Amino acid sequence: MSFRLKSAIKILWQKMFYLVDNDLPVIRTTLGDYVNTIEIQKRLDYVVLYNPNIARIEYQSTANGTMENVQEQHDKKGLESKLFRNFNRRDPKQGLKILKILNRNIYGPLFRKMGKGYGAFRSIDPDSKQITYEVKNCDECLDLPDIDLKACFYFSGLLAGIFSALFNQSMGTYESTCGTNGETTCNYEIGNMRSISFRDNLDKYLNLSISDEKLYEVETALSEKIMESLKTETPAEPIVGTNSHIIGYQLRILNNLEQNPEIFSETYRKAGVRFSNRLADILKSFYQVDGEELLTDALPKYYKKQLLANIDSVEKFLDGFMITISEAVDCAGVKNLDVKPCAFMRGEIEGIANIATGKHIRCDIHSCKYDTGEQFCQLELSYIEEEKEIPDWLTEIEEQ
Repeated sequence: MSFRLKSAIKILWQKMFYLVDNDLPVIRTTLGDYVNTIEIQKRLDYVVLYNPNIARIEYQSTANGTMENVQEQHDKKGLESKLFRNFNRRDPKQGLKILKILNRNIYGPLFRKMGKGYGAFRSIDPDSKQITYEVKNCDECLDLPDIDLKACFYFSGLLAGIFSALFNQSMGTYESTCGTNGETTCNYEIGNMRSISFRDNLDKYLNLSISDEKLYEVETALSEKIMESLKTETPAEPIVGTNSHIIGYQLRILNNLEQNPEIFSETYRKAGVRFSNRLADILKSFYQVDGEELLTDALPKYYKKQLLANIDSVEKFLDGFMITISEAVDCAGVKNLDVKPCAFMRGEIEGIANIATGKHIRCDIHSCKYDTGEQFCQLELSYIEEEKEIPDWLTEIEEQ
């Protein structure tokens, strides 16, 4: 992992903890610092379902990054591991009381600020350190269809990292119930990794598999929720379950890029291209446009309404288009990265451009604010000449 990326993740964690008790200066001047939760699901949760192989990577990268960064916060607040010696006294009531105090003062407010929902501890076995944490309005699965899965891997990684830091030993987390398996709450089981049975349950949880039919159901549900959100006025104040803070969104992306930037960037991009087919239909229906206006008119309106970014201009040239973007949710307020966190956006815009023009287009970063020091980024959409297949008989002639 690069020093720049490591530093950016640390700074984001510091900002998130600061947000629990204070108001940060506004990161995005015109769009604000929250984004529609349905867009978070599209850009992050859909990607995991699109490529289930990255579920395990996301969980582990989140657990590792969380453990390292929350440990510093625990030290600042005097939360030493020895304070949790009561968990070894076989006293469930005392253990649960301690966790409720911790949740009320630190992690409950933090999760709500991140837009992760309302969490509460429900049970504890102090001897084995088996703990159940229940979450309502979890933003990873809220309003997604019942596809008989448990798919909130990021939140699971958060809890695993937090409790590994608290107990100063390897802890894990898996879901026993989830919104994507028809439940109204997500129940997270937190346990000691020394337990063979717990490790087996965690391994089963991380071994995600999804059929094309179930992925289609998720795409349909997301499309319907996006259309619904376009018809609804943006709330004046952020609402848990409706809006998520962009720092929480950025933390998740950077955690993944820290683990394997090549795999995650390509997966984000491909998922963005695939979902663009759905988005094009939404743009056509809602904005009543078609052709190049999907790219030049509808997409800028959509990105602004959904608080994703300001598309300041879409310029057309003989060889393609140049798109200028500011306040993008992927990188607003983040500094000095040496990776590009906007792969889903690039894939989504590339897909829309292909549909809008009827031609084969590639989307590349023309300039990035990390490289230029400006407040905006530019994406270059270039026409790609498709190679014509040469008949075998003509190839034989050319070889003579």
